[in-house]
Amino acid sequence: MGKISEKVGVQQLVESFHQHGVKYIVFSPGSRNAPLVVSFANDERFKCFVIPDERSAAFYALGMAEQSNSPVAVMCTSGSALLNYYPAVSEAFYRNIPLVVVSADRPSEWTDQGDGQTIRQENVFQNHICAASSLFESPQSKDQKWFNKRSIDEVMNTAKSLKGGPVHLNFPFSEPLYATLDADKAAKEFPQKTTELFALNAQLTSVQKEHLRNVWNSSAKKMILCGQMPKNAFLNEQLKNLASDKSVAVVVENTSNLQDRSFVHCIDRTITSFLDEDPELYQPDLLITIGGAVISKKIKSYLRKYQAKNHWKIGEEFQFMDTFQSLTNSIPMQPNHFFDVLLEEGFSRNNSRYGEQWKQLDYLVQGNHLDYLDTIPYSDLSVFNLILDTIPDQSDLHLSNSSVIRYAQLFDPIKSVSYFCNRGTSGIDGSTSTAIGNAIVGENKLHTFITGDISFFYDSNAFWNHHVPSNFRVFLINNGGGGIFNIIPGPQTTPNGDEFFVAKHNFSAQSICAAFNVNYYAANSMEEIDNQLDAFYAIQSNDRPAVFEIFTDGELSSKVLADYFEKTKVKNAPVLEL
Repeated sequence: MGKISEKVGVQQLVESFHQHGVKYIVFSPGSRNAPLVVSFANDERFKCFVIPDERSAAFYALGMAEQSNSPVAVMCTSGSALLNYYPAVSEAFYRNIPLVVVSADRPSEWTDQGDGQTIRQENVFQNHICAASSLFESPQSKDQKWFNKRSIDEVMNTAKSLKGGPVHLNFPFSEPLYATLDADKAAKEFPQKTTELFALNAQLTSVQKEHLRNVWNSSAKKMILCGQMPKNAFLNEQLKNLASDKSVAVVVENTSNLQDRSFVHCIDRTITSFLDEDPELYQPDLLITIGGAVISKKIKSYLRKYQAKNHWKIGEEFQFMDTFQSLTNSIPMQPNHFFDVLLEEGFSRNNSRYGEQWKQLDYLVQGNHLDYLDTIPYSDLSVFNLILDTIPDQSDLHLSNSSVIRYAQLFDPIKSVSYFCNRGTSGIDGSTSTAIGNAIVGENKLHTFITGDISFFYDSNAFWNHHVPSNFRVFLINNGGGGIFNIIPGPQTTPNGDEFFVAKHNFSAQSICAAFNVNYYAANSMEEIDNQLDAFYAIQSNDRPAVFEIFTDGELSSKVLADYFEKTKVKNAPVLEL
């Protein structure tokens, strides 16, 4: 160990972070945070990164925390720098990701007194934070040292808990900022014990089990709808077991990271076939939801209109989130433990063919989907069909929001690939930075990021640093504007659609790639894409990431997509006797 700040509060923070398993620190440059920089950057127990753009830095840390499934700290100087962390904080809040924000601050007596880079930093994230505290920079008494330690422990345990998420530690620093002392000496003078919170598995009482059993057995049509979550092999097997029950439809999305031939994978392409013709047939009696956000607006609208008699929400996070306006029971258990209960004796099986009905329709639509893809012109849809087929096995696939994530949901998932997307707030602002953060931690596999042009340009500062790894690849689909606004109803009915919603442009990423030393490829046709894919995915001799910019026609692409939903509909689908 080298030098550490002479500020005792910082010494406490360093030791506490190590004890709580923090390995990665992301810094935004500044001066007021010098006590943090000199302490963590000189400590070999931590791996530190410098990301100049604060918004990008916070999303980098978010991606690192997501990939490592452990708390990652992001640290900044005082003033407006901290406010730039807010988009990532809100994303982490709605996805329960342990993002740890540490902000340097000016002494509290100077707040609102006209001092430079001094704002009201305490509780600045109060609407989207799981825990927060301000610490003593130089605790003078035993009680103040005790306050710092228990505050850090409480905040860190909250971040790591099953219903945790982002936390904030604010550190007012007075000058001098750069004074240091020997780290080994400091550690000996201030030994610390850590308070750890035990996470316990919830258990259902016999009365609660009886209630669930009665509802399950009296529900002929049961749907298990799965939102965003990481891969979980045990859960996948449990759901496969439940899907063998003909009365159960297991409905997933690519970001659910659950895959089996018995599941209904592509909601939007399947649901279109019955929304207008026979919606009641697919209405569940019992809806069970697990995981985070569901992408499909169609299934949300459908289940709000054709509500289940009973809706069980499983999980400790946001226990009263009633997405489908039909919540009857919130069950704060991990899905693995809950489904163990449903698989017990006494929960009846095969009391209808509801699940078979869903899967039969899904299978028929899949056939129409494949037939239609053989007929389409060069467009966003044809590009997705090609590039999704090239994603390497055992790799990670990251998707930006808006039209990209929606196109991806029309294609069957790639079995060995893990899917990622910022669906907590569904913003485009940090998609690239989050994906790169994932790639840094997941250094032993390839990471592919598919993005649109607006998302890419919005977060282009993600490349403005020295940490973008060579295992990172970007497919940039440039259709000249926000393609989502050519797809959803509304924007094109106004005279302001192209300028204010689509934001039409003729920009290219080539100069950005040149500025940040990123390998660049470009294509305007399927043949040009195909001819460059091997080179794009090859590990380059200059050890750099790569961007493949694919130019398409936005207006034509929106017409192709509209035609896709019409042509893939199954007319007069056979109805099973439920």
